[in-house]
Amino acid sequence: MKSVLLASQLAAVLLAALALWSIRHEITEKATTLLEWAVTPALAVVVAAVLLIVSPGKRFELWVAAIIIGLLLGAAMGMTLKVNQDFANKLIRVPRTWDGAGAAALLLLLTLARFVTSNVMTRQSGKFGVLGATAAFLAAYLAARYIVARFYKAPRAIHLDMNRGYNPGRTLVN
Repeated sequence: MKSVLLASQLAAVLLAALALWSIRHEITEKATTLLEWAVTPALAVVVAAVLLIVSPGKRFELWVAAIIIGLLLGAAMGMTLKVNQDFANKLIRVPRTWDGAGAAALLLLLTLARFVTSNVMTRQSGKFGVLGATAAFLAAYLAARYIVARFYKAPRAIHLDMNRGYNPGRTLVN
């Protein structure tokens, strides 16, 4: 049982690191495919699920509240994104944003904290479920932000001719 817990926590750390790496397109302002945009929230949801499963404190009401608040804040931030889309090549680009990368970085810090406190320090948990709730909040934030940007903002976006992995050097806002 202990080895399964250790393996799941290490997997969560790896997936959180991949989520942080996969959102680099928002910091570099490069055009990416629709699938690449979906990778970060998908990984974040998996990481949050793992952290909720291994959480010693099962506080479902706290988790539900964190998810609802994360969805609301993520949707609000998704509405503020200035999205450009190349409809022919199915590419999306946003000007430099830091909120998504910050949420992914915090998710990585949470997974590292769970791993260190559970396996390295062997600290007894307070069984409050706060770490799992925070991970659920961040995952819901990233997921709602993606859904609003992809399905609400992108179809209304101004068309730009873009190439994958490049910054066209201009932003037309909608």
